[in-house]
Amino acid sequence: MTSAWIESVLELMQRHGIAEFEYQDDTRHVVASGGEVFEVGQRAEERAAPAPRRAETVAAPHVGLFLPEHPSSAKDAALPRLVRRGEIIGYLKAGALLRPVVAPSDGVLSRQLTPKGELAGYGTPLFELHAADL
Repeated sequence: MTSAWIESVLELMQRHGIAEFEYQDDTRHVVASGGEVFEVGQRAEERAAPAPRRAETVAAPHVGLFLPEHPSSAKDAALPRLVRRGEIIGYLKAGALLRPVVAPSDGVLSRQLTPKGELAGYGTPLFELHAADL
């Protein structure tokens, strides 16, 4: 396995938001995580430990009924999914007003914390987001 192959795998991981990759054949066992690559079986001092992915809570920026997708959408938004900073990830409805909830950073939206249609107050946790360098 050449270093060019490993570099292309790392680039694909970054482009598609993949946090970890593992490859094993008859002679090698390679793990890529957090932009670092190491071979299983190396001594611990030879490899750096991957940095843990931090999770953050996306809170409601205002009051309203929580909708994880636009009311005119025919299907529910599937989780987990990749999101970009500033992307609309949900809505808060107050009367006839529909206000967007946006992703604070690039990452993987992994879990919905507030049920659809529930009243959310300012600061109510809506989603769990695992930040990533996309």
